[in-house]
Amino acid sequence: MLEIRFPWQRPHGSIAADLNNDAYTSVMGAAVMSLTTDAMVVVDPAAQRLLEVNRAFTRLFGYSLSEAQGLTLQDFSAAEPANLETLLRQLEERGELNAGVRPYRCKDGSVVHMETRVGMIAVEGRPLYCAVIRDVSELKAAQVAAAESEERFRTLAKAAFEGIGITAGGRIVDGNEQLGELLGVPLADLLGRSVADFIAPEWQERLAARFQASEGEPFEHVMLRVDGTRFEVESQAKVLRMGERSLRVTALRDISKRKRLEEQLHQSQRLESVGRLAGGVAHDFNNLLTVILSLSQMLHERAPLAQDKDDLQQIQLAAERAAALTQQLLAFARRRIVEPKVIDLNKLVSDIDRMLQRLLGEHIALVTVCGPGLGAVRVDPGQLEQVIVNLAVNARDAMPAGGTLTIETQNVVLGSDYVSSHPEVTPGEYVMVAVSDTGSGMDSATLARIFEPFFTTKSPNRGSGLGLATSYGIVKQSGGQLWVYSEPGRGTTFKVYLPRVYEALSHAQLKVPVVPSRGRETLLLVEDDDMVRRVAARALTQSGYLVIEVATPSEAQREFARLGGNVGALITDVVLPEMSGRDLAQLLRKQMPGLRVLYTSGYTENTIVHQGVVDADVDFLAKPYVSAELTRRVREVLDRPETR
Repeated sequence: MLEIRFPWQRPHGSIAADLNNDAYTSVMGAAVMSLTTDAMVVVDPAAQRLLEVNRAFTRLFGYSLSEAQGLTLQDFSAAEPANLETLLRQLEERGELNAGVRPYRCKDGSVVHMETRVGMIAVEGRPLYCAVIRDVSELKAAQVAAAESEERFRTLAKAAFEGIGITAGGRIVDGNEQLGELLGVPLADLLGRSVADFIAPEWQERLAARFQASEGEPFEHVMLRVDGTRFEVESQAKVLRMGERSLRVTALRDISKRKRLEEQLHQSQRLESVGRLAGGVAHDFNNLLTVILSLSQMLHERAPLAQDKDDLQQIQLAAERAAALTQQLLAFARRRIVEPKVIDLNKLVSDIDRMLQRLLGEHIALVTVCGPGLGAVRVDPGQLEQVIVNLAVNARDAMPAGGTLTIETQNVVLGSDYVSSHPEVTPGEYVMVAVSDTGSGMDSATLARIFEPFFTTKSPNRGSGLGLATSYGIVKQSGGQLWVYSEPGRGTTFKVYLPRVYEALSHAQLKVPVVPSRGRETLLLVEDDDMVRRVAARALTQSGYLVIEVATPSEAQREFARLGGNVGALITDVVLPEMSGRDLAQLLRKQMPGLRVLYTSGYTENTIVHQGVVDADVDFLAKPYVSAELTRRVREVLDRPETR
């Protein structure tokens, strides 16, 4: 126990020598009792009763001075009795104690927590407990508020979609977890690293100038992860002053996925534009090729000299090649007229397996993996075969030294995750056929143009550049998707996704016997292209028919009325001035319900052809055609027992 004087007793050698002991004691005592903001308590250890308190005590706990002097420790302390006993025992052992924050009971019954320091003193030989109690509620509230504020900041930073980095002097001093995820390491491993370590070299100078600004607009650039992989970000920064320290807060958003989606959209729009152009050109060529093919065939049949026949044969072959190119352009533009059927994709792949092996050569191994329980698809089987063959040929050319070509089929469900990165895809069930090779692969520049018509990486005379463009158009016209995955040196995989259908498989139709193409009926021919009309009329006339040829629907109605309905068949182009060929046929059928009709057209967007698919209730002949095909189809329509 320490023998001391009260603080208000005058010490020896005090500079307040002009005051006597009593005066000094009065001044210091008044100061402690009245001015200090800490509560002062003197306790009798024997009775455990409060002997003296100061004014701060009455202010903090609500007791008057007289009320406080009647309190016991048990009345005043809100701690458990055992806890209080432990505290007093420690005080006896140590002589003084920092008791920390302890609970006390106020006059109104409420409990407050205050910081407490106690000691044992002796005054004129009498032992006493002396406690100093400090109200730390405001400090605690400030600390709690600061902690809550920091926690809110951490929560917001953690919940943010962006990576947030705080830098000082070009080095990372703090950030959120997303920053670590963006850069490929935990946040702790980034602290102290230079920002320049994560900026792509070609962007270093441009970003250095932006770092000098206090803030700026969102800016797109390329960054590096710890492993060196590149990714595109959008960043925005602001400089904050923290006392003498300058901190730069930067928000980083990975926009690589958005950029990929934008590029896919741009590529799709570009292909769509090229497709419209190609389709328009191809349609115009159909009429020209119809004339060339038909006339060359007719001339060939009656040419007396072998040399003339040979020349005409060469003209016809060239026209047929042009027609084939036209059909490829139409396929790319999704305007080729198709005959879709419900088929088993596994059977189609198995049927062309042997042909593909001969096409690939012995230096390439062909592996076919047909998925079990494969769903049916609705597609033109001939065109889908062409797609697979085109992909196989490209794979062969990518493996000149040999390799493996794998064709795989399986049922797949394309959900929201896939659709989010492939915006053109509708979620649902699909049947996939994948064609993969172990060849040279393709870089990003090639991939960006891979489906453009006439684009090719092959040497001259090794391809027209229409194979993949045609495949793309065929798949799109079938309601499917064609995606390519490739990296230089790692091969290529093309995946065709076709919508799954739950319908019975289409059965192969029996071939109709060849019928004579000649006849004696009266035919009403409606065609607005003069050259095509003259050639068609000439071919039909030479086959014995009486042909009434007109250029417009109004002329056709006048001739039909003049003939009194004595017309064996109407042969009409679908796209005509004044009205469509179908509308014309409906008008004439009101006068002659049994009228046979054969439609012709090179267009796939009209009243009888939709997305390249011909309506089931019509007879249709697609341009370009040769005269023999025209006369054959006319005869079929005339000889059919039922009418349409």
